[in-house]
Amino acid sequence: MSSADLPATKILTFLSAPAPAGHQATPIPFTKAELLAFPEVKAWLAKGYELDSFENKLSPKNPSQVILLVVLSRLG
Repeated sequence: MSSADLPATKILTFLSAPAPAGHQATPIPFTKAELLAFPEVKAWLAKGYELDSFENKLSPKNPSQVILLVVLSRLG
């Protein structure tokens, strides 16, 4: 894929592992260092993107699971 074909913004979504059934676990949000270590994020950074923002949200279906939304923007 040439750089002209790449989108201006890329949104990635990641999920934490849910707590086992019957266990109440406090969800642990992802850190910036953790998200920068994901292979998918590294691949987009290598294509000339930078981290624009990220947000941790609780899953509406399972409050022990964290949904991580990552927004990457193309440089220049």
